[in-house]
Amino acid sequence: MGTEHTEQPLAIDPERLAINQLQGLNCALCKARLYRARSLGPVPMGTGVHADYVELYACDPSCGATVVAEPHDWCHYCHDPILAPAAVPIGYRPGAAGPGRLLYADAKCRVAYRVIPLDQHPDSTDGRPRYRDREPFAPRSG
Repeated sequence: MGTEHTEQPLAIDPERLAINQLQGLNCALCKARLYRARSLGPVPMGTGVHADYVELYACDPSCGATVVAEPHDWCHYCHDPILAPAAVPIGYRPGAAGPGRLLYADAKCRVAYRVIPLDQHPDSTDGRPRYRDREPFAPRSG
C-alpha cells in the first residue's frame, strides 16, 4: 500500500541555485542561511539517464520580510543578502577592464574578518579588500 506523493511545481530552477542552496545550507527561495528549515520537496536535476532528484529547503516557517526584499548585494564572505542601508563596500573584484565590481561585507563578517571599509583604504591601494591584520581570520566554530 503506497502513499500518493503529490508535489506542487516549484518556480525554482535548480540549475540556477548556488551549491549551498542545493546542499540545504541556504534557503532555495531567498538565499538566507538556514537555521530552521522546511522541505520544499525533491526537484529534478539534469535530464534523461543522468537525471537525479535534489531535496530543496526553505526558511521555516517562512522567509523573513527583510530577506525577501530585493537585496542590494551579497556578502563576499558568507554570501548572505545585504540590503541597501547595511551595504558597506570593502573593495573591488578585479575585472578585465577597469576596477571590476564592488564587493560588500555585512556587519558580522566585517568584525569577524577585520575587514577595512573601502572608504578607509589608503589612497595608494589597488582596491582589493584589506584587513586590520596581515591575514584575515575565521571565527571559531561553536
